[in-house]
Amino acid sequence: MNKILIVEDDDHIREMVLYILQKENYSVSGVGSAEAALSHCNQKRPDLILLDIELPGINGYQFCERLLEVHRKNMPLIIMLTDQIDVSDIEKGLASYADDYIAKPFNPRLLVARIKANLRRLSGVSDLVSREGVSHFGVVIDVSSRQVTLNGELIPLQKMEFDILFLLMSSPNRVFSRDALISQSKGDNYYISDRAIDNQIYKLRKKLGEAGKHLETVSGVGYRFSDSSNL
Repeated sequence: MNKILIVEDDDHIREMVLYILQKENYSVSGVGSAEAALSHCNQKRPDLILLDIELPGINGYQFCERLLEVHRKNMPLIIMLTDQIDVSDIEKGLASYADDYIAKPFNPRLLVARIKANLRRLSGVSDLVSREGVSHFGVVIDVSSRQVTLNGELIPLQKMEFDILFLLMSSPNRVFSRDALISQSKGDNYYISDRAIDNQIYKLRKKLGEAGKHLETVSGVGYRFSDSSNL
């Protein structure tokens, strides 16, 4: 049974979501602050966290940073619940920490559908963990630890950077449109600009040094990882 933690300081919303998810037969817990959520995660790591951004004390972004320090190799899925409509804030959360976001007020059926979709992706990723990893031109991706090394040296990547690199390197020479990179790493119906994907590719190329040249732009289409050694 999947374990879900609700981090929401509004008692009414928290209790409503608890009720909805318990009816769906999830194992659900709820807390009202990031501090309480960190303590909960240290004792019993959830599979998925529904996280309010505007929390008293430590906010949602700061919570994610602290959680990463402890659970980087085994991070729960994170769905951000937000009143914010600033696209740049949403892109920041998805690029750095979150797997999904839902704007308040939300439809309960949509909430359940997005949770199920994210848990299905978690199940799909767990099937990949048994692989020895993906490796090309000195770049090695360890799926289980979500770590990338270049010639043996650890390369720190943000969440979306890792997702995009893994997707491209897992299917060398296959061209992915920007929309495909978003939908296959994050799911459908995201308000992420093409420029945000271009920025992720730009940062990946810089971090990968000489190997970054294998992240090729296909004009008018998208991106691919070339396995040609003649670049």
